[in-house]
Amino acid sequence: MVLVERNPFCGGNSTKATSGINGAETQTQKKKGIPDTIETFKKDIFKSSTSGKAETPYALGGVLAEESKPAIDWLINAFDLDLSLVSRLGGHSEPRTHRGKERFPGMTITYALMEKFEKLCKEQPDRARILTKSKVTELTAENGVVTGVKYVTKDGK
Repeated sequence: MVLVERNPFCGGNSTKATSGINGAETQTQKKKGIPDTIETFKKDIFKSSTSGKAETPYALGGVLAEESKPAIDWLINAFDLDLSLVSRLGGHSEPRTHRGKERFPGMTITYALMEKFEKLCKEQPDRARILTKSKVTELTAENGVVTGVKYVTKDGK
């Protein structure tokens, strides 16, 4: 697997996230007795994306809501991240923004992911690589399924 990154370092905007990561029905919410549901999260997503004009979830919003629990629980369990604090932010019916005690949760989450991936790259270079200062120029596909990418590095290779 190859991670292609345009910048000289990985992380992008996620490193700048200061509120946390949103999720419904997570293990943290359950421990705190927060009665959030995937359906409520879907309604909140759609309502906020349509300026309150509708409450029916759309497909991509549904994926975000449905995959939030396994994603947050995975971050906690696989990376030993502290996401023990849960807040209710604008547009949410329940507290669902997860973070730990650190000041910049986006940086903490992104750093943990990159640290583990960099370790994999070092230990198994035939299995994983990171290409920084590179740009994807084209997706390759077979029968409508993406099978790879074409890219150039900063030096044009």
